[in-house]
Amino acid sequence: MAQARYAIAGQPVTHSLSPLLFGLVVANLEKFKGRVNLKFASSSLHLIETKTIEDALGWSYSEATPRVCNWEYTGVPFGKYRTETLVSKAIAHAVEVEDCDAMLVSDFDSMIELTSGAYNLYLEQAVKQNLPTNVLENEVFLNLTSPLKHQLSSDAVSAVDDSMKIQSVNSLRWDGRSWWCAGVDGLGIVSLANNFGIFAEKGAVLGLCGGGGAARSTANAWINAGGRVRTFLGKRKLELPTKTEFDVSSDPLDMAVNFDDTPCMYDDFMACPFQINPSYSRFEGDLQTRFESLRSQPLDGRWMLLAQHLEAWKCLWAPQYAQLLPSVGLLLTQLVHAENLLESYT
Repeated sequence: MAQARYAIAGQPVTHSLSPLLFGLVVANLEKFKGRVNLKFASSSLHLIETKTIEDALGWSYSEATPRVCNWEYTGVPFGKYRTETLVSKAIAHAVEVEDCDAMLVSDFDSMIELTSGAYNLYLEQAVKQNLPTNVLENEVFLNLTSPLKHQLSSDAVSAVDDSMKIQSVNSLRWDGRSWWCAGVDGLGIVSLANNFGIFAEKGAVLGLCGGGGAARSTANAWINAGGRVRTFLGKRKLELPTKTEFDVSSDPLDMAVNFDDTPCMYDDFMACPFQINPSYSRFEGDLQTRFESLRSQPLDGRWMLLAQHLEAWKCLWAPQYAQLLPSVGLLLTQLVHAENLLESYT
């Protein structure tokens, strides 16, 4: 039976919500019967706990993982009956929700407006890059997290952007014949900013603390979109391979992202009214409490996780269906409902 396989690779990954997100997006696309042709009959979800890119790529061919690890939300690995059953229940329950929760509704539309007479810009770009624009029967989709984002450098992998050049690859696709990759952390931040009415193309100033792959991707995407980036020294200095003019003005920050796991104590960074902490942990409390916590500052890392995950679908995994993907707000609403159901079984 044809199926797609999805995994997130890195260390640690046992806390990752990315497999659940992948399943939710597939379930949302399956609602568009007649317009969407997902040729695989099912999709399997996996965790690859590793510090080397070779293990991640090796899994794609052999389905072998360096070691089996339990998923925090079920207490057992993917592939086991308990996890498979609970994830299926959580996804089925969550996709019944078809409206974004009122607390997550945005006054701004981060999606590109697409009509029958307009170009799908993601599809147009994919065609230019010779990226497959149909979903094949047996595909592999991968997300990479720390410490793997800077490790991929191979002529056998075709990048749809400059993610290999800036060592910030976090998404891959094996279409059965070729490898493709992208780095969508930064695009996720740009999209998320739009969702809250902050527009890089209008020259918005983004404050960045940290120097890893996600920070490089974010700086690169924000500058390419027309925004300004001001750096704040964290554990690692933020560097890009090409000469980049970072912002040195005294203008207040429009948005701030701290990629370090310690607070960024610079005055202008702390004064920014809109901040994102890319990390996240398990939720506690009822649905109302969870939705309320998603609107507190700094924003929970689930916002960035969802935004970049959707960009992976648009840019790499299924650009032909970009206009059919759920919004960040709706997908986040569904994720909260799915997490809440999983929590009820622990």
